[in-house]
Amino acid sequence: MKRYIFIASAILLSASAQAVERKFSEGYAIAQSRINTNKTESGLSLLDGKLAFSRNDTVYLAELDDSLDIKKITPMPDLSSLGIEGQFAQYGKTIVFSKGGELYQAEQTNRQWGNPQKLKIDGLGGGRTKVEGTSFAARRWTYRVPTITGMYNPAISKNGKRLYYVTEFEGGQGGRDIWYSDRKPDGKSWSAPVNLGDIVNTAADEDFPFLAGDSAFYFASATSDTLGGMNIFKTNLKTKSKPVMIPAEFNSNSNDENFIVADGCPFLISNRNGNQDIYRPEVIPVIVETPAPDTTVVDSTPKVVMKDYKTCVFYFDFDKTTLIDSYEKEFNYIYEFVNSDPNSKFTINGHTDIRGGEKYNQKLSTNRAKIVYDRLVEMGVDKNRLEYKGFGKSQLDIKNAATEEEHQKNRRVEIIKLD
Repeated sequence: MKRYIFIASAILLSASAQAVERKFSEGYAIAQSRINTNKTESGLSLLDGKLAFSRNDTVYLAELDDSLDIKKITPMPDLSSLGIEGQFAQYGKTIVFSKGGELYQAEQTNRQWGNPQKLKIDGLGGGRTKVEGTSFAARRWTYRVPTITGMYNPAISKNGKRLYYVTEFEGGQGGRDIWYSDRKPDGKSWSAPVNLGDIVNTAADEDFPFLAGDSAFYFASATSDTLGGMNIFKTNLKTKSKPVMIPAEFNSNSNDENFIVADGCPFLISNRNGNQDIYRPEVIPVIVETPAPDTTVVDSTPKVVMKDYKTCVFYFDFDKTTLIDSYEKEFNYIYEFVNSDPNSKFTINGHTDIRGGEKYNQKLSTNRAKIVYDRLVEMGVDKNRLEYKGFGKSQLDIKNAATEEEHQKNRRVEIIKLD
């Protein structure tokens, strides 16, 4: 049996955050990762805050670059030796994964993963217990683990107390369903499986749960509402909202699954080009332009551009620090960018073009950064999440700028995500 490793995300979305899939639904195309091969790339999960994937039977740890892609991969022999099938979940120094159709855990000691230990789940492995909240309630029974599908693709809540997984137990909605068990007070065993119900499950197959924060729940489904094959859906576990398909950019008429978020950037697995590969957002420059309300303002081209997934750039007019009403849309865009991850901090760096003296440009760049800082605080951003500073003309994007357009690219404020 092939081993598929699915790595969850380093930075999980908080319940109050703007949906990351919406953040990347405009101004981005969904493209194949450059590290894909003609072999099967699969599996996206989280391991110590880093992305990983598997290629056949080898698990790799990946590093991301500023282009929203994987720049370096490192094989992980100790993980590969565990025999993991499907995505795994991590909490603390423990990972939970499927092996031979059953759920196991392994502990990390001295940066090495120890021998797998089978999870103790009430009702499995010959035990009999009363199951609450399922069709088996009020009678004693024994789970018989299906020999066809087994139990796969675990995901775990942020506090490590609720474990989600995929199987075809009797009493489900039909096909593969997502079930859960809660950690028992002894800390070593889990309650009997409970079907997540029609919050996510349908008569078709559901798979690849991914919990972002405390309530945003992503999963793949083959329900009749898809574009074809399996597509990625989302619901809120707290409000129990009806699942909705995430933006079309992430879905196709093929199998799209295993959606995760690593370092604030979404990744998924798809076979839309005939091979099972990793897909990720690819930046298409986003420019918001509005006409100047005052025709006496020279070179008025207010803009906001996403330089990469963690850097938003705001361009100023020549020799200007003042803001005009036409910047409102730009500031709404910057505000959404800063609040897309409300737990992160940002630095606001001001820059000028080459024209003018050192002292003058240093002051001008600092004032530009402070204007952006002040406006974001005024809009409700916690000032403890922000810092600002000016760099004058010491960090030019275009070092030998000759045209006004090139000078414009140096007159900027960069809002950069720090963590």
